[in-house]
Amino acid sequence: MAVSLVRGRLTPRCGTTIGARLKRMGATETVDLFIELINDDRRDKAVELLAEHAVMGISVAGSDERTNLRGRDKVGGWFTRAGDGFRLFINDSRNMGASYVADVTVMRPGAPAMNVEANFRVENGQIVALFLSPN
Repeated sequence: MAVSLVRGRLTPRCGTTIGARLKRMGATETVDLFIELINDDRRDKAVELLAEHAVMGISVAGSDERTNLRGRDKVGGWFTRAGDGFRLFINDSRNMGASYVADVTVMRPGAPAMNVEANFRVENGQIVALFLSPN
C-alpha cells in the first residue's frame, strides 16, 4: 500500500480514504511508515500512527527497571523530544501477525549508537504498544 504525506496529512496514493487504508495496513507497513517518518524528521506525523491508548515500555540495561509511558501524548512525546538527528534503523525483523519484532539501532547526535529489541503491536493500522529493551 502506498501512503504519502500531502499538505502535512497522511494520504493514500489511490482514491480510498486514509482511515480505511490504515485499518488494512499490517504491522510491517505500519512500522515501516513510522520509522520512515521518524527518520525524515516528521515525528509529529509518525505520532499520528500511535493509537490514542498506546503504551510504551523502555527497559534499562543491566536492571530490572522499566519505564512505562501511556497514551499517545506521552509515547509520542518521547519521540518528538528526541532532538535533531535522532534516527532508528532496522537491522533485522520478524513479522508475527499483529506483532513486529525488530533489532533496531538507535542513533542520537553526541551519544553512542545503541542496539535495542523493539517489539511493536499493531491493530487496525495503529501502533498500540511498543517495548524497547537493550540487546
